[in-house]
Amino acid sequence: MKDKDTIKVIILLLILVCLYLFMLVLECIVGSTWNLLLFLAVILTTIWCYYKKKRKKTYTKGVILLIILLLILIWSIGPCVYEKHIAELEKSELEEKQRKIEAANYVKEMEEDMKKSQEEAKKEYDKRKVEKEESKKDEKAKTSSTTIYNFKIDKDCSDFSNASEATKFMNESKAAGFGDHRLDRNKDGIACN
Repeated sequence: MKDKDTIKVIILLLILVCLYLFMLVLECIVGSTWNLLLFLAVILTTIWCYYKKKRKKTYTKGVILLIILLLILIWSIGPCVYEKHIAELEKSELEEKQRKIEAANYVKEMEEDMKKSQEEAKKEYDKRKVEKEESKKDEKAKTSSTTIYNFKIDKDCSDFSNASEATKFMNESKAAGFGDHRLDRNKDGIACN
């Protein structure tokens, strides 16, 4: 079973090689007028020999002529086929190098994009962190500067350290609807003066 499969694979590879050589030979034959004329002479000589054989005449001269034309054709086409084959190999090597260069460039671009996005994310994170810290500071400043008063308890001027603190309490108490706690006796808007 393995021998039959191996033989099939070998036959398939030989067919592919023959097709490749046929394409190279065809390019070389069509590429030159001389080679095209030689190829036509080989075909015509082959047909001539076939008809001579069919009529049962001697075709020795035709076979000798066919051999000579084939040798000249091979001698003429051989270097061209070799050059085409080498050119195909170099072309495939160049394409492979180009693919590697493109892949390296793509990887480099992806790395740069990733670095940029990481930097942007870090900047955004730092910006949010700073904003958060500032908002915490603002909240602390608001809570420390805003004294929470109990407006239900009656206060006197002696309960405050200065007139501005008493005025602030008085204004907030009025705004809350608890009155001025009799801190502004002369009704000028300034408490304890």
